[in-house]
Amino acid sequence: MTWVKHGPAVEGRPNILASHSLNPEALDAHVRLYRVVMFSPSGLSRSEREAMAVAVSVVNDCHY
Repeated sequence: MTWVKHGPAVEGRPNILASHSLNPEALDAHVRLYRVVMFSPSGLSRSEREAMAVAVSVVNDCHY
């Protein structure tokens, strides 16, 4: 995404994270939150969590 400014160390990271790279604390918080939501013990399976993420993206018209 050439129109989104990002820090120098975003090689190999998804574009959604590149936008956070100008603020390393925000980037770290985003990654920690994602890991907790997607991988911590839960009543939902990983597949159910992924399906919910896709549904939210569709509702938000996000094509990521």
